[in-house]
Formats: sequence, C-alpha cells, structure tokens
Amino acid sequence: MLVYGVIPLPAVASFPGELIEQAISQTGAAGRRRRLLPAAAVMMFVLGCCLFYGEGYREVARKLSGQLAPLAGPGGWRVPGSAALARARQRLGPAPFAALFALLAGPMAGPWAPGGYAFGRLLVAVDGTTLDVPYTPANLAAWGPPHGGSHGTGGYPQVRLVTAAGCGSRALADAVFGPGWRKGHGEQALAIRLAARGALRAGMLVLADRNFCGHNVVTALTAAGADVLIRVKSVNKLPVLALLPDGSYRSVLPDPQATARRVHRNGKRRRTGSKLPPDPYTLQGIPVRVIEADITTTPARGQPRTQRYRLITTILDPAEAPATQIAAAYAQRWEAETGYQELKTFLRGPRRVLRSTTPAGVEQETWALLCTAQIIHATRAHTADRPGCDPDRISFTVTLRATRRRLTTGQTRSDTILEILTQTLPPKRRRRTYPRAPHATTNCRRKLAATHAGPVTYTITIARPPPPPSPDRQPLK
Repeated sequence: MLVYGVIPLPAVASFPGELIEQAISQTGAAGRRRRLLPAAAVMMFVLGCCLFYGEGYREVARKLSGQLAPLAGPGGWRVPGSAALARARQRLGPAPFAALFALLAGPMAGPWAPGGYAFGRLLVAVDGTTLDVPYTPANLAAWGPPHGGSHGTGGYPQVRLVTAAGCGSRALADAVFGPGWRKGHGEQALAIRLAARGALRAGMLVLADRNFCGHNVVTALTAAGADVLIRVKSVNKLPVLALLPDGSYRSVLPDPQATARRVHRNGKRRRTGSKLPPDPYTLQGIPVRVIEADITTTPARGQPRTQRYRLITTILDPAEAPATQIAAAYAQRWEAETGYQELKTFLRGPRRVLRSTTPAGVEQETWALLCTAQIIHATRAHTADRPGCDPDRISFTVTLRATRRRLTTGQTRSDTILEILTQTLPPKRRRRTYPRAPHATTNCRRKLAATHAGPVTYTITIARPPPPPSPDRQPLK
C-alpha cells in the first residue's frame, strides 16, 4: 500500500479529473457561465502544455481533444485559437494549480521499496535547482536579473525551486519556489519555508547536501518533527563531546547567535585576565551525532578513489542507526538529483525556457510542471506497488511516453501499465557512478563520459576522531 499516495488509481497515467474539480472548488475558480474552455478544461490544457513541451498551444489542444471535448460548453467543441487559449490561462491564474499540487503531493514509497526507508523512517531528500524563464520586463522585476556566474552573465531570469522528494520513488512530497538570485530567497530560505508547510513530519529522515547544513535550516526541519541526515562543510566546527562505540561521536551544531555572544564574552574575560570556561562544553545549539566516513569507490574498470564524508544526524543512538548504515543511507540523497534530471531534461526538455512571459504565468506553469511530474511519478509508483518490484526499474521516459499515448489514443489503463512493465530497466541500477564536473568544459565532460566506470562497489570505513578534551582543560583560542 502506498504511503501518502492520494492520486486515485483510475487517474494513473491520465489527468486526475476528480482532484482537478476539487482544486477548482477550493480556489473558487469556476466560471459563472459554461464556456468553450471551462476551468477544468483550461487546467487540463496547461498540464498538457507541460506534458507536450515544445508544442504550440493549438497543437496541444488538438492532441487533448478527447479530454477537452466532453468539458466544452453548449456550443460544442472546436480547437480554440492561440489567443483564446492564452486568455484562458491568464483568466484562471496560478492558484488552482498550487491547490492541485497540494492534493497530488506525497512521497508514494511503499514499505518494501528499496531505498525508501531506513531506521524505521521514510527517507526524503531535500534539494534545489533553477528554471529559466523568458526575458521580459515583468519577469525581470519579479524573478530578478540573469545571474552572472563563473561562465559569464546568464541569458535568462530564473526561478529557484526547492523540493522534498521520496527517495524510494522520487515522487514530490512538497515544493516551494521564488526568485532565482535575490537576497533572502536562496535554497536555505526556501528550505525553511518548505519545513513550515507541514509536509515534513515525524517518521521522516530528511537527507540534504552541504548547502543545507546551517543551524537555521536544521532547526526548521527538526521543529517539523523530522530527523535529519546532512553532509556538513569542512569549515563547520563540530567539537567531539563523547566518542561512541560505532566510531561516531556526540557533538553540537552551534547556534551562531549564541556562539557570537560567547566569543564576545570570552573576549571581555581575556581583557580582564579572567579564566575562560571549559570549551566546547559551554556551546549552545542542536545536539547531533557526527559520522566521518571514507567512501572508496571501486569501478569495474578504472582506478578506485576515496573521498571523506562528514555527516550529522539527529538520530543520537548508535544502536538504532550504526555509523556504517548512516553513511550508506546518505547515498539515497542522489535520488533528488535524478528526479531533477527527469523534470528538467526528460519532461520539460534539455535547456528549454518556460513559455510564460508574465510572473503569474510563470507561477502557474511551474506548479503545472510539478503536477505533471507528480502524475508520472504516481504512475511509476502504482506500477511498482507490489513486493519485490523496485520503483527504480520503472523507467520515467517509458512512463512519460505511455502517458502521452494514453491521452492521445484512448489506450486503457491496464494496457498502459502492461506497456510500462514490459520495458523495465535492468536490476541493480543503484550501484552506478558518474564523474561530476559541473564547471568543466564541454571537452572535459566528453572525456569523462567516455571513461564512464559503469557498475561499482563501495567500501565504507568509519574514521574515528581523536578523544575529546578533558572538561578541566583550558581550550586553545
């Protein structure tokens, strides 16, 4: 049985008509008169634009005639003009799509899904990305100017998106977005907003990379009731308070404000010649457990390589979550990266720009894109909702094509599911590696692709830290 999966089974590989009507009712978007394009038809059309990225308005309407014709008003169905479709989008606005995503959202990981659970908790990965939007004065004012990165000034304004995705299914538990490069709207600020929305809760273990290791983000996630497993930066000072039998150690993630007050207070003590209190025993912050692990990747061909990972978790009992298993569970965070590839490369199309030229249109299109991706993930999850079936073996691209085919040809749901199951991916796809080079030249990335290592084996070695200082020992400053 799926966990937090709310999409009705008949709607799998199709548009969830019941939930669309519910979203329209919640937001009061239903029109007073029956048009050629009522609110439900417009929502299906916008979802279709996300499903058939690159197609024009009228072509999308033609493809979806079987879905839209039954919703037309008394005048019957005809393919509307592009201007009429654009006005219908503008008239509807973004609110119904935000409500629809709230109804669709959920990790959708069954208890037997490999990589879906660890230590009795549902694994959820939090990560961020950006989406390019058209260069218009309105979008510049709303989303900020193009970002000047290491490769020069970007060409488009961007929307910054942060999502929480179930690691076992890559389905979206929740999402927030905002201006791409504006102060106060970075990934950390969006992660705090995400934690406050209520989708992250007790019984979840939130995985995140080094960009989310700040005290404010961890505070927000733990306040929501979730445990965390986050990689920390090398500059983070995590004192050794107590060594644990599995090689991990107790520490504290310092509160920056309390640390600043302590530094100021100790400075005054130095100036007056007073003795400093034992440190780090006076640190204030979040109690955490620290795991330092050397991960050795041995490819089927090529040379092995070793990298040090430093992780923090709020699961403080080593008997409940041994250090080696914690380090192994962190690898599931990469499911978020795979999910963004599916969203941005396979669904939207590589390097495509969103089509909306107004801020409201961008907001509507972003929610619609997330809803469409969630419908595909729901189809994958329902297809794999049986013991012994790994959702990773259900191809996103095969499911996407089957969904498009069902909507355009009227193919039955059972035939669609059968088509997906007959084109499953090979087993053991999790044991893969690929050299990451986000700032490399195209020629360098091509060389790395040519030396792709294929299947790999991993060896985890826990690095034990030095013993903590004595409580009566004067700290070094």
